[in-house]
Amino acid sequence: MKFIYEIFIILAYLLSQPFRVFSSKTNLFFKGRKDSFKILRKEVSPSDKNIWFHVASLGEFEIAKPIIESLKSNVADIKIIVTFFSPSGLENSKDYTIADSMVYLPLDLSLNAKKFVKIVNPKVAVFIKNDIWSNYLTYLKQNNSLIYSVSSKFDESQFYFKFYGNWFLKKLKNIDFFYIQDFNSESILKKYSLKNINISGDSRFTSVIKTLEENNQINYIEKFIDNQKCLIAGSVWEKDISIIDKVVQKNNIKSIIAPHNISSNFIKKLENLYGDKAVKYSCLKSEGDFDKKILIIDSIGSLKYIYKYGHVSYIGGGMSNNGLHNILEPAVFSCPVIIGQNYKGFSEAEQLLELGGVYSVKNPDEFSKVFSLLDDIDLRNKSGKINFDYILKNVEKNSKIINSLIKNLQ
Repeated sequence: MKFIYEIFIILAYLLSQPFRVFSSKTNLFFKGRKDSFKILRKEVSPSDKNIWFHVASLGEFEIAKPIIESLKSNVADIKIIVTFFSPSGLENSKDYTIADSMVYLPLDLSLNAKKFVKIVNPKVAVFIKNDIWSNYLTYLKQNNSLIYSVSSKFDESQFYFKFYGNWFLKKLKNIDFFYIQDFNSESILKKYSLKNINISGDSRFTSVIKTLEENNQINYIEKFIDNQKCLIAGSVWEKDISIIDKVVQKNNIKSIIAPHNISSNFIKKLENLYGDKAVKYSCLKSEGDFDKKILIIDSIGSLKYIYKYGHVSYIGGGMSNNGLHNILEPAVFSCPVIIGQNYKGFSEAEQLLELGGVYSVKNPDEFSKVFSLLDDIDLRNKSGKINFDYILKNVEKNSKIINSLIKNLQ
């Protein structure tokens, strides 16, 4: 099985090469990995107390950050190495100075995994969510590294638990500690004889509380909204725009639209769609700009602070197969959240829908109806409080992960 697995990775690598011509992201995926070992040899010493975090992309890095920062504050002389699978993770995190080294993860071939573990010699390896790689698990176990799976989620549909997945399941058993999101994951892992399982939720809860405490003021956003009712549409795709457009086009509200993909093509489409009603955040300067009804966010990094100004938030990704984006960022500001129809598997969305802090819609008419319902200030405040209270309860669970890591490192 190992041979087939490695052949599959090599074939995927070779077949992806032509796409580098058409996709800058695909090109960066391979180009960025080219120097990973060189960077690690320069920045990392195997004799140090190295802790390795692996994340798929930016969302998973947000989960890792509060853990990294707690470890740095509580354990002396540790070095933090972070690897990323996706360019959107690393390229948007280069100003993060708490990590001692950040690189792209070399592809999961035996030669790469063995070399990586030898260079880094991690005392502890932490895989965030389900971006877990089999060859790396093998060599980490041989290295006597402690292995954590954090904020992960498991179900019977995953390949580990299929008739052809026995080899992968054996690799999964190399993990020393599972800090998982829900009871269903716990039940499945126990069924397959995996051990040291804790339900700890998702450390993004801790991360968003920190955002709340930072209390960043954005003067241009405050001036643009000017105490009017405001819809914040965050991490949206084209299908999401079609859902919210009828409300956005209304003249009696302000709207702030933050695309998930800030490529010039998508930003241009939004400008063409909304014409003189809209202004880009980077162009928000003259008094006339502040009078416009629609603000298009064309940069990364400020959205999580902008949510505090919304009366209602819509979070993108749920109208397609892209995956629902982070609903916790607006929820921490006691803001009601509307999402699309594809939210299954996102535990926080499922739970908050049941509690009444989040609303799911399938089409523009449903979105308009829910948005109008939330004109009722009592309902809006009730939904917002449900979201905030939910986050506070989950922050307490996150401490389990950090306490375990600190104990093992000390």
